[in-house]
Amino acid sequence: MSTTECTKFSFTTQDGARLHYRDTGSGKAVILLHGWGASGEFFEPQMALAAQGLRLIVPDQRGHGASQDARQPLSVGLLAADLRALIAHLGLDNYSLVGWSMGAMIAWEHLRETGLAALDKLSVIDMTAKIVTDDEWAHGLAGGYPAAQVAQTAAAVRADWRRYAKLSAARLFARGAAPDPALLARLTAIMRGNAAEGLAQLWTDMARQDYRALLPTLGERCQYIYGAESRLYHPATFAHLARLTGTTQTNGIAGAGHLPQWEQTQAFSATLSRHLWGQV
Repeated sequence: MSTTECTKFSFTTQDGARLHYRDTGSGKAVILLHGWGASGEFFEPQMALAAQGLRLIVPDQRGHGASQDARQPLSVGLLAADLRALIAHLGLDNYSLVGWSMGAMIAWEHLRETGLAALDKLSVIDMTAKIVTDDEWAHGLAGGYPAAQVAQTAAAVRADWRRYAKLSAARLFARGAAPDPALLARLTAIMRGNAAEGLAQLWTDMARQDYRALLPTLGERCQYIYGAESRLYHPATFAHLARLTGTTQTNGIAGAGHLPQWEQTQAFSATLSRHLWGQV
């Protein structure tokens, strides 16, 4: 089901969880997957793209936003299974995926499980294939993020998520720029509305993931959009990921950090639209 105006729906998964999603516009189906600790509202500026003949489907992933029914420990695999359930519920046989931050991992996990037959385009937004760094992999979180720090992060989330959410929200914005106070407050409030335990579980599982072997199968159908001033990842990471993927589709958004869809909405949306329509 799709409408010309943004409408909210929900469906029940096989394990009984009630998950919520937004569905607006008609035409090419595009599923936008938000990041860790966020919600579908983080793609609000892109809803205007529905006027271009796009059907925009934006789930609140389990444990996030309105989809707080986490009946199982949260994991990348579980959220990817929820994505497959949503695709089946909507009867989609061809779609594009837009994965911002953790959302890219959910997209990759889904594609690793199901293959690429139904995939039109994939846009990866400021995310790497492996967040943990080691002697052989420098393209994880900026500044280095060894496996030994994962448990510390999860413990900090469990101990005081309200504080950690505020710090995390501030890190979404570009280096050297002061975020709009009202926007920062709004995004912080959205993040604080999510349950700490599920986020700690999910972060721990994210740190186990490594999608490098999948990347060469994607080729030019995959593009990377990143914030040129991201606090989380270096531009060199996306040049490296593009080489692994076999794509020339890399786009750094000037003046943006980890949140280019909000910080530089016009440039981001134009870049996303060109790729979705096959325009280089």
